[in-house]
Amino acid sequence: EFMRHHSLNATNRFAAVGPDGTRADDGLKRHQFGGTLGGRIVRDRLFFFGAYQGTAVRQRPAANLAYVPNAAMLAGDYSTFASPACNSGRQITLRAPFVNNRVSPTLFSPAAVKLAGMLPKTDNPCGEIRFTTSADENQRQVVTKIDWQRTANHSVFGRYMATIHKVDPAALSQPGNILAAASSGLDNSATSIAIGDTRVLSSNTVNSFRITFNNTTVDRYNVHVVDGPDLGAKVYSYEPGHMRLNVDSGFSLGQDSGYGLADNDAYQLSNDVTLVRRSHQLSLGASVAYWHSEQYTCARCGGDWQFNGQTTGLGLADFLLGRASSLEHGGPGGLIFDQRYLGLFAQDTWRATNRVTVNAGLRWEPFFGQNILNGAVTNFSIENFRAGVKSTQFVNAPAGLLFPGDTGFPPGKTGMNRQWWNLSPRAGIAWDVSGNGRMAVRASYGIAYEMPAGDYQFLQASAPPFGNRTLVPSPEGGFDDPYRTLGGDPHPIVTSRNTVFPLFGAFGSIEPDINSPRVQSWNVTVERQLGASWQVAVSYLGNYTDRLWDMVGINPAVFMGTGPCTIYGVTYSTCSTTANTNERRVLYLENRTEGAAIGAVDLYADRGSQTYRGVKLSAQRRAGSGVSLSGNYTWSYCFGNLMGGGLNQISSGSTNPDDPNLDRGNCDQNRTHIGNVTLGYQTPQFASAALRVLASDWRVSGILNARAGSWLTVTTGRDTSLNG
Repeated sequence: EFMRHHSLNATNRFAAVGPDGTRADDGLKRHQFGGTLGGRIVRDRLFFFGAYQGTAVRQRPAANLAYVPNAAMLAGDYSTFASPACNSGRQITLRAPFVNNRVSPTLFSPAAVKLAGMLPKTDNPCGEIRFTTSADENQRQVVTKIDWQRTANHSVFGRYMATIHKVDPAALSQPGNILAAASSGLDNSATSIAIGDTRVLSSNTVNSFRITFNNTTVDRYNVHVVDGPDLGAKVYSYEPGHMRLNVDSGFSLGQDSGYGLADNDAYQLSNDVTLVRRSHQLSLGASVAYWHSEQYTCARCGGDWQFNGQTTGLGLADFLLGRASSLEHGGPGGLIFDQRYLGLFAQDTWRATNRVTVNAGLRWEPFFGQNILNGAVTNFSIENFRAGVKSTQFVNAPAGLLFPGDTGFPPGKTGMNRQWWNLSPRAGIAWDVSGNGRMAVRASYGIAYEMPAGDYQFLQASAPPFGNRTLVPSPEGGFDDPYRTLGGDPHPIVTSRNTVFPLFGAFGSIEPDINSPRVQSWNVTVERQLGASWQVAVSYLGNYTDRLWDMVGINPAVFMGTGPCTIYGVTYSTCSTTANTNERRVLYLENRTEGAAIGAVDLYADRGSQTYRGVKLSAQRRAGSGVSLSGNYTWSYCFGNLMGGGLNQISSGSTNPDDPNLDRGNCDQNRTHIGNVTLGYQTPQFASAALRVLASDWRVSGILNARAGSWLTVTTGRDTSLNG
């Protein structure tokens, strides 16, 4: 049994303050419990092992902070909310045509007013509310193993492991507070089966065979709260009772309330042979694997609304006016794919002399890509767009889009050409400098390849004509009727060969010659023993990662100045605004007829890179006199392109599509300083019988971990460059 209790935790400084002046604690109660049991079934032949662990967590985080419209704001008076008292000393003035920080309630959006009436009430002059949600979860893990020693030279094992993870939706803790629905529930499980066979073929040859199967099932769900039709907004909801909405410096609703299901199966066979020949230990091996995944998500089925204050300067004012900065909307997205893997390796550990050992090896891992079985994968050809060549698979698709089966699309349904020559050499050397084992130098270098995660291409699966994802920047019809100037809501859309593509649909595309990511790593370590108890070491660590997948916007909006202009007969008093982003996109300006169906187009490309360098100092003292010490300090930096910014999100790649180096900076995971110290003391064996019983062999230990903070990236949340 392991237990943690909230009474021993530090209090969150942002938690709500109670009437007695104290802050609410997190209510944490965590229990981990279980046990193991093992033994023989048949003497010297058959053995069993089993284990169980359960984890129960009950927690009520009390530091949730939001700002909602109070009575003054609902009456159109933002003078207090815009004052320095509510904005960290900064005075905000609503933009024209609004005067004296007041807005006539007659201009409010009916849908926004109705939603505001469902929010928790507050009499705080700044609209501040703090609320508690639940973070309850239960985990169960079971593992069993059977070992069979068939002969002295032949052993077989079988292992089964199962894990269940359940989390209640946070909204269950506060049924009357719709803001609590920001966190989804989980009902997940994982199962693993492994069978191994090891044979000693001779005194210097061993063969090891493994076969495994893994299944993971992920179920994300939430309670039904509210959707656009409930509020009177003219937005179809594929998932009744759910919507996502975010107000800058205000509140969020249903942050991840979309539901999702994923069922993943993985099969793998591997065989390794180890041979000892004089001063060489040779290893040869092969591994083949097959994955099958079915993923289904509905994150934007009720619409994803953003209110960033671009109209008035205040997000909450924009919200009540219904002036959304964007609406992202789409049907259920499904990604059904399989993937094959092949890896072959050869490795030699050579004892060149009594003081020098050399390692060298080569691995071959071709990259075949993910085979999207439901065909939800897309290429885009600018040559086809300009030539007016259309898809034969979806006859209403705009020119330039290619789908599996179209001329020019890579073989199969991966959207990419296979990478056959992924070769990974590696080498290392270890040198006993003095020959007495008290000082050693080690160095190594290697290349390795990586495969993108299973959901990287979800953007394509959620695009027309599959998930039919649309992105409407600054909808002129506002919160109540966002598609008013676009011919009405195109949803629901049913996928078929004759699907009509919506105006300015949002698309993902993969570069046919994209490579699998690659990393080169190297290090040098010098170790030294000092006296009988101390050991010190210094290491230089480095790697260079390139061909990282990133998204490139290939249909950005063109900045056309702030004066008046005319685009295809439509006159704009201010030429470049967020409201006419789609009308200023490159493809629309080049070909109005075909470009009208193409909004944001994000291309998966392999142009990201990162560089890491580090120096690690470490020291260790054995517990010869009762005191043991282990410590290390690392100074490092990681620098590269902005990565991991949301490969499933529209327009979340490079800030400037023409200049990826604009985003170079510190890596998200970069920590310049990292220090760890573990100190332990064990009491000695006392001569006195009483002391020996009471005080001998007790151990007290402590751990200190300190590290530099993460780097910050400050963004405005607004399209200030007006490129979409």
